[in-house]
Formats: sequence, C-alpha cells, structure tokens
Amino acid sequence: MSEAATLLITAGIEGWSDPEKFLNRGLESNTLDILEKTGSIPGLERRILVTNSRRLSNLDVSRYPGLEIEKSGKDFHFGKKLFDVIKRYDVRNMFYVGGGSGVLFGKDDFTSIVDFLRENDDLSIANNFYSADMIGFSPANSILNLSPPNTDNRLGWLTRDAGLQPFEMKRGAKTELDLDSPVDMLPLKLSEIEPGKLNDYLTSLDWGNTRIKEVLPQFTDENSRLVVAGRIGAATWSYLERNAACHVDVISEGRGSYGEQGTNVNGSYILGKLFEKNDPRSFIETLLDKGTSLFLDTRVLFDFFGNWPCRKDRFSSDLLKPEAIDTSYLKKLTRAAIEASKPVVLGGHSMISGSLYLLADVAWNLVEPKSVNIRPKTMTEDNTN
Repeated sequence: MSEAATLLITAGIEGWSDPEKFLNRGLESNTLDILEKTGSIPGLERRILVTNSRRLSNLDVSRYPGLEIEKSGKDFHFGKKLFDVIKRYDVRNMFYVGGGSGVLFGKDDFTSIVDFLRENDDLSIANNFYSADMIGFSPANSILNLSPPNTDNRLGWLTRDAGLQPFEMKRGAKTELDLDSPVDMLPLKLSEIEPGKLNDYLTSLDWGNTRIKEVLPQFTDENSRLVVAGRIGAATWSYLERNAACHVDVISEGRGSYGEQGTNVNGSYILGKLFEKNDPRSFIETLLDKGTSLFLDTRVLFDFFGNWPCRKDRFSSDLLKPEAIDTSYLKKLTRAAIEASKPVVLGGHSMISGSLYLLADVAWNLVEPKSVNIRPKTMTEDNTN
C-alpha cells in the first residue's frame, strides 16, 4: 500500500430561521458521526475538520485521534481551503467528505474508500462524478495547477481535467443521500441508520406537514403511478423500475445545474414553461393528472426564473410551511402542494435521488399490511445451476 490518506471534512452552517436551524443541527450531528466512524481506520493518519459551527469548533480533539479543527469565516472559499490543505500537509491521498454526506455509511464503507486510494494511483473515486459530495483522489497535488472550485460539486470534473481516471461508488441511497435540505432527514427516520448523534436527533423530529409517509404504500402498489419531476438521473429511474411495483412517470431536466450559481439560468425547461403558463394549483394538477403522487424538484423552477429564493424560503417550502415563505410564487406553489388531493413532496436533488432509493427499499418492509406484490429476483450465474 502507498502512504496514508488525509480526510478533509467541511461542515458549514448558515442561517437562524427555524428550518435553517433544523438542517444545521442535522449537519452537526452527521459530522460528529463521521468523526466517530473514521476514528480508527488503518491508513488514515490525519483528519481535518473545517467548520464555522461553534458546537463543532469547540470539540475536545483529544477524543478524536488525528483530528485538527480549523475555523472558517465569512470569506471561506471551498477550493482555496482544499488547495491550502493539500499544500500545507503535502497530501498524497486526499479523501474529501461534505458534512451532509455519508449519512448511511458505516466504518467499513469509509475504510473501503481509504483502501482503494492507497492501493491505486492516478484516479479519483466519487459518490457522484457529476456532482460530488464525497470524493477521494490521488495524487492530490495533481489538481493544484487548476483553478480552485467554488463548491465541492465540480471536484469530479476537476480531477478528470487533472488527468486522473474517474471512478464512481455504486449508486444507491448510501452514496446519493445528502443533507441539502431539512426535508432530506425525514426519509431517514424510516431507515436502519446506525446508532449515533444523527439517529438520536432524527427521533426528536416529527413529520410536520410533509406527506412522505402517505406515498410509501404506492411504491409497492401496481395500481399506483408515481410522478417524479426534476433532476432525476437514469440510475435512479432504473432503480425504481426494478424495485418499485408502481408505474413511474419521469420528467427529467435541469441535469448539470449547480445550485444558486446554476449554469442553466433561464433555460428552456418544460417545468418552468408549464409553471409560467398556469397558476400553481393548475400546475400541480397537470403534473398529477394521471399520477397518484408527485415528487417535485423545485430547484429546476428556481433556475428557470434565474433568482433562487433564500434558504429560509426554500427550506420552508420543502417542509410545506407556506406561512414562513416571502417569495410569492413559491408561497403559492407550496400552498397548492398542501391543498392537492394527492400527496406532493417538494425538495431538491437529494430528495429525488438518494431519498427515492431509500423509500423504494423501506416501503416493502414498512407498509402495513405488507403488499402482496413481490419484487422479482435478478438472475445471475450463481443461481442458474
């Protein structure tokens, strides 16, 4: 094996509204769990936590072997900090993890990525090459001649531009589920998440106005029709085709958008044009015309209008709390979602990727009475003899 790896964790919290604090507490809890899970991994000699969280900044580092904490301020720039760490510590094998990612990872999962980096060279390994929340790459200094990225999403592309061979972790709830919004934590209440700080926090949360639990029986019902609209990828769609008994209608668009600095502002989106020509109630009704439930990635609409609502507004919308929203069209859309006769789930990319994987799985175990539908097994060479 080559030299040991360095783990870099960034955990930035922001805002003081209730939904923002809701997410901040989840990010802090998950970061603490990451520190616990990575504390005794062979070949991981150094861990660096960069955060503006007071709770995390004041940790007793003696409890976390090899941990260094660096405080970030208002002028924090993700790429510059990443480059600085690589240079200061002369890092060969870099493993980056965002504070909202890896929520379903165990120690063995983190260990396998560290081992992969130490056993190989001239490559990167990301949870999602096109929009990374977790990524390892070696040699780390290969990216230093490029421009430091504003966010972690572009890291996969950056390592490719540096000449590294990109690899991806297997797509699924483990790798795709990220805490981008407070609503992303609610499906986790249904999962078998490992004991820890995040699990303790999840038990204190209620479902509020969200209608996620209402959708669960539909995943195992052949007479239901799930409508998913937004930045859903082919891998997620394919997983639903294999693992959900319901029909699935997909409107996939806006792939390649990167949040508030999205590159597709004012793009010619189907959803944006449809929303523009209809009032919010009619927009929801049109999408649900033949469907029995709807998952809507509202970020595609934000890109269409070219002006993202503030975090408070978009998180309040995800939680179906229109009374807390100031952005007019989003307030009306959220109210229409609440008043719809069929369940509507609003959210961002994680909701229509990692959460859909998770919900498609847990529905078979949690729906009562259990569905009479059966998921067919996949034929392999091992079971054909």
